[in-house]
Amino acid sequence: MPVSIPEGVHELQKLLIDWVGEFVENPDVSPEDNFLDLGGHSLLAMNLNTLVQERFGHELDVKILFEDSLGSAIAELYERIAGQPAA
Repeated sequence: MPVSIPEGVHELQKLLIDWVGEFVENPDVSPEDNFLDLGGHSLLAMNLNTLVQERFGHELDVKILFEDSLGSAIAELYERIAGQPAA
């Protein structure tokens, strides 16, 4: 699958929130939620990052994903995607 660049942070946020919801089997995930509080764990984070890497050529910062909100992790990822050519 070719690497793509999201139109904006909102597109990236919607996609990642949907993916996290599928992984934790919770359709009510929001950007304010914390991945671990939703029941996420290291294996799910690795699987999520595999999808993110395949789609965008970058990975979520796992430290931010585990310690902060999903919105913060997504915003940080978007800054890296927008600021650097995809790998």
